[in-house]
Amino acid sequence: MKSVLAPLSALVLLTNPARAQSPLLNSGVLNLGLAFPASATKHIVLAGGMTCATTHTGLCGDVEIGFEGKSGFINVANIGYSVAFGPNRTTSLVPRVGITAVLINEHVANSMFVGYDAAIGLRHKLPSQLACRVDYTWRHYPGFVWPIVSVGLEVP
Repeated sequence: MKSVLAPLSALVLLTNPARAQSPLLNSGVLNLGLAFPASATKHIVLAGGMTCATTHTGLCGDVEIGFEGKSGFINVANIGYSVAFGPNRTTSLVPRVGITAVLINEHVANSMFVGYDAAIGLRHKLPSQLACRVDYTWRHYPGFVWPIVSVGLEVP
């Protein structure tokens, strides 16, 4: 299972918006979220990665790596479909599904879990070329589920 962690990490770390050739992954993203059920600080999630442009309609990738509180390391790779709408297509809705892996270092031993997730994101392009986003992600691992609500910024 740890073999899934390395390729996902490499994909996110080696891809940057300037080099991206595909509309699937051509914007950088930074997300801050809260996992539920949650204590105040234990389940704060900070993640960075790549996604498609906010104004894009069509297939959309979403790849992130991040940290959960003091105890976890998260990888997510999703594929979805972005639907841009509104004046000048400045807002988009992105339902997506994919795989997720988390390494949790709690209690006595490290635990690695690989599962699947489903998410929906609402994104809006700001006048400054940045875009804001709100996401709800439902992650399912063997034995438990981990819903996360996050807000973030996208950089084209």
